Amino acid sequence: MSNFDTERFIIEIQSRTSLWDSSAIEYANRDLKQRNWEELVKIFGGGDLATAEKNALGQELQQRWKNLRGCYFREVKRKKQVESGPGAGSRKSECVYCKQLQLLQEVVTIRDASRNEEAQTQDIQNNVEKRSRKRKRFQNETDTFVEVLNRSIEKKGQREKSEDEEDTMFLLSLLTSLKSVPTEKKMTLKINMMSLINEAMQENIS
Repeated sequence: MSNFDTERFIIEIQSRTSLWDSSAIEYANRDLKQRNWEELVKIFGGGDLATAEKNALGQELQQRWKNLRGCYFREVKRKKQVESGPGAGSRKSECVYCKQLQLLQEVVTIRDASRNEEAQTQDIQNNVEKRSRKRKRFQNETDTFVEVLNRSIEKKGQREKSEDEEDTMFLLSLLTSLKSVPTEKKMTLKINMMSLINEAMQENIS
């Protein structure tokens, strides 16, 4: 399209917030966007175009606006690089209409704020997941320790029960023999048995 008036094109775009202002309610209205582009087709192509020509011109205008936006965003990024360090992004600007495209600065600010918010949200989610993994690992270690402890207690109980049963069976085996001991000698036998048990206990303590 020869002799295209880019400055007027930017002014017409600016007056239609549905085409550029992502913070505006109209930006989400597809029907309004379609009508706005049809208005621009009529302004820059006239009203005598055939349907196919109108569609082609509409696509061309949308691509022009896309290129202008991209050029402006690249220029903003280049300026930030210049500010971040000496010699960075020192090439000449490609954005011929940067001054006219200042309306997009608000869009850039919103995009940067949105990205920062997304980054902060992601950091929070990462920290929550990290703490969750730590708690799960600690819980697993605790469960393992408790399980091992319970097994140890169970084995000890079984061992002590087995020893108690063995001692009980031994004492019961002596009962028949004890009954055959004359009554007058039972007391002496019991005293001797208690004395032997006491000596064994003393040896175990020493």
